[in-house]
Amino acid sequence: MLDILLPATDGVVALQFAAAATAVVVGVWLTRKDRDSRRLVVGLGLLASGLMAIRAIH
Repeated sequence: MLDILLPATDGVVALQFAAAATAVVVGVWLTRKDRDSRRLVVGLGLLASGLMAIRAIH
């Protein structure tokens, strides 16, 4: 479980990104009628992808 949260290999990072992207798409689909909730889901997705990018730089 710790290897998925804090990956040491590139393969796990790709899997983690794919899971996060899938979660954002599902979240946007579930909140398609409520504009504010959809913005929250998209914002959290951008925050998560930004944190992944920062971690990839280091």
